Amino acid sequence: SLNPDIISTACPFCLVMLTDSINSKKNNGTAKESTQILDVSQLLLESVKTPVDNEPPTDGTPTENEPQPQPVK
Repeated sequence: SLNPDIISTACPFCLVMLTDSINSKKNNGTAKESTQILDVSQLLLESVKTPVDNEPPTDGTPTENEPQPQPVK
């Protein structure tokens, strides 16, 4: 049996039906409390908003791969 963390759909009717079903399964203990039902657009938004690990710091600190300024001779 599958035990997903996220269930996604693009159909508004299916979103309601899946949410009702998962809530029922959560109430009787057959689904994890952390299971989420999301619209595909919500899933896409989360993926775009999530910061990337390689994102440069915003405090002005240079990253490892960023060229360092050379002293003027």
